[in-house]
Amino acid sequence: MLKRFSLLCAAIFLCAAAFGQDDPDMEYTPQRNFPKEIKVVKDETPLALRLILQPIKNGMFVRIPVVDADPNRGLTYGVMPIWVLREKNSDRIQSIYAPSLTYNHHFGINPTLRYYAYPETDATFSARASAGKYEHEVFAQYEDLTPLDTNIPIFIRSQWNVDAGQRFFGIGPNTPQSRESNYKEDYTQNQLSAGLPLLADSKWHAHLADRLTSAAVTDGPLPRLASFSQSFPGLASNGHMQANEVRLSLDYDSRDHNVTTKRGAFLETSMDYSIRGAASSYDFNRYALDGRAFYPWPISEDFVTTAQVKFEQLYGNAPFWLMPSLGGKYSLRAYGDGRYVDRGMAVANIEQRFTVYKAKMAGVTTELEVAPFMGLGTVFNTPEQMSARYGRPVFGGAVRAVARPQVVGSVDVGMGQQGVAVFTDINYSF
Repeated sequence: MLKRFSLLCAAIFLCAAAFGQDDPDMEYTPQRNFPKEIKVVKDETPLALRLILQPIKNGMFVRIPVVDADPNRGLTYGVMPIWVLREKNSDRIQSIYAPSLTYNHHFGINPTLRYYAYPETDATFSARASAGKYEHEVFAQYEDLTPLDTNIPIFIRSQWNVDAGQRFFGIGPNTPQSRESNYKEDYTQNQLSAGLPLLADSKWHAHLADRLTSAAVTDGPLPRLASFSQSFPGLASNGHMQANEVRLSLDYDSRDHNVTTKRGAFLETSMDYSIRGAASSYDFNRYALDGRAFYPWPISEDFVTTAQVKFEQLYGNAPFWLMPSLGGKYSLRAYGDGRYVDRGMAVANIEQRFTVYKAKMAGVTTELEVAPFMGLGTVFNTPEQMSARYGRPVFGGAVRAVARPQVVGSVDVGMGQQGVAVFTDINYSF
């Protein structure tokens, strides 16, 4: 009882002191200004992104499933955790680690390691390694548009790849689906390119490149398809055959970036020569044109129209795996890689990109784009034999995640005359 009384007296004394018992008319003035209302800022990041993305120190951790329905390989699924690391005190991405573990009914389990480094905004190093039941790969590539602060762009690639998912239907613009066969390609490739501006600070560059390829083509492992060597006798190889292509090219490049492109144009004309006996087993030459344009709308740069035109013609003696082909992510997005093969190829694509979401997450500015597209392509023996009846139309759409200025990831769904195809890729502009 005495304890409670003491506490009560203390409380009265403190209250009297606080309110000024000596001056009962004095008004109490609070010593701190408290807000009348505390507002809680709502996180407007879409739930799907919050489930996928997790901020970490100097970057983000991305959790994504892998689902790929490539026409040549069938359904592939798995997991791919991605670590995106940025520079300290900057929003520029410095490196990406992207291992994956996937499963395909035809090719089994395939663990893959991927690494991307960005020493400069216009320089990229990428490496990849995988080992599976039928397939293996070791890949490294470096590209720098301004090495050592010069205007001499360089490109270096080295690759060993065993790809058991290749399909072949024959040569020509109208090869039937019934002739489908599966082959395995075991090849090594080394490529080196360097360029020089035609004038100081010019957007025109001349390039000299060399690509050395050694490949062995044998029957593939898929039992439900016709034997490649029996369906196309003479095309399978007894061992590795080598081709050495020297390329001369001239290009104009006004793009704001070669990967996360939003405006500008790219035009390249090239000539490739392979001489039998000069580190090559084949005599042939190749002529090509590659044009791309990126046009942001005046009303908003969130709307970008892109267009692409490619043409390629080969003359001489070259194996089918070096001939121009149509199909895949980089030409006609409703057919598998190499669906149509001939001595010539022409394709045109147009894509409308809409930025639907933009935010800065974990210090990295990320944009989400949707991009409906359409395209038309064909193959031919010579340009005079090109026929509209063999034109292959494609319609579809893509979802693109862009982390400027260096990284693009995309999922493309295309529909053509033979059904639907799905492709995934990273760091492909258009």
